[in-house]
Amino acid sequence: MRRLRVASSLLFLSGFLLLYYAYYLSSPVYLIFALFNMGLAYGVALEKKTAIKVALVYAGVTFFFSLLFLIAGNPMALVEVAISFFIIHDILSYVKAVVKEEEALEKDVGNGEYEG
Repeated sequence: MRRLRVASSLLFLSGFLLLYYAYYLSSPVYLIFALFNMGLAYGVALEKKTAIKVALVYAGVTFFFSLLFLIAGNPMALVEVAISFFIIHDILSYVKAVVKEEEALEKDVGNGEYEG
């Protein structure tokens, strides 16, 4: 079972969209964030803990500001709101599954059933 497939794919998609903005607007700031998104996508795909934490915080901040732009009347912000929401949802589902696995492992170790 490959976990975090949705989050890594959406982070890469977000990076790709930022690459388009960087090309269209000739802005190096968009290029930096595009590379950052793609780097996070790679780290999340490899299930690196630091990358997952940074991606969760980054998606939360992006969700908040995109939601503010949506409330202010920018309908194009809906795409970024949806992408950020699904990234957050996928990462939190992953964290929940990992915590369940660790609790089951601790329970097995406590009962003396774990041999490895």
